[in-house]
Amino acid sequence: MTQKVAIITGGTRGIGFGISQQLAADGYNLIIGFNSNETAAMEAKRTLENKYKIKVFTIKGDIAEEETINQFFDCLERNFASKLTALIHNAGLYLGLTTTPTSEQAEAAVDQQKILSADGNFSSLAQYEYYQNVYPKCFIRCVEKAVSYMQDGNGYIVATSSPGCNVTQTPKLSYILPGTGKTVVEFLTRYYAKILAPRQITVNVVIPGFTKTEAWNYVTEKVGGVDSDIIKQRIKNTPMQRWCSPEEIGQVVAFLCSPKAAFITGVALPIDGGLHLQ
Repeated sequence: MTQKVAIITGGTRGIGFGISQQLAADGYNLIIGFNSNETAAMEAKRTLENKYKIKVFTIKGDIAEEETINQFFDCLERNFASKLTALIHNAGLYLGLTTTPTSEQAEAAVDQQKILSADGNFSSLAQYEYYQNVYPKCFIRCVEKAVSYMQDGNGYIVATSSPGCNVTQTPKLSYILPGTGKTVVEFLTRYYAKILAPRQITVNVVIPGFTKTEAWNYVTEKVGGVDSDIIKQRIKNTPMQRWCSPEEIGQVVAFLCSPKAAFITGVALPIDGGLHLQ
């Protein structure tokens, strides 16, 4: 049986860990990235290896930095004979809210955010550049490296976006800078899907809705957390009236990274219980 290997940026917590679990259940060995929480990364590695009997390697670093991306592929060459089956670009963040800056670039963007927030502004060029590095530039770096390690007819690429980053929903004004980055990723997904179609390598993007993860604890802190009346009402107002789980996102990604989805490419797929219908 051919060995399957996946690279997953942001694969140790939240949606990323849900994706890691489902790919592991399908027999994938994993190279998973994380930004700063080493304890969570080591626990994810232990859980995946013990439960699914696969090989797991972790890569620490800010994925806005090219050197971090290089580490993923150095690991692939050292441990998996330079053979890659799937690339999942899931890593995401909200500066100063859901993650701790671990690079000079991130720290500069957070510092600029604090200065401008005091003046009533919401964006800066430093922040814009950082999110472009986290999302489209990282995606380009990853894809253009990944395809040289993929065999024709046996390669899958999946990115993660967010609601409001395409025409299926109104834009979220408070999410303008991360959203701008993910919008470009959605366009790049279609671009790469056309370019790689002759090689039978698929490229898709998933758009999770309200997914109950640790990150939501930070996002909702000012209104009383995920169990506050405000958030409960927001969930109740969605068509399916419940949270999604990271594992449900992972199941769809695992499907897209399997021969069952070999004829699906260039798709931006909401996994949101009908949120995009609003």
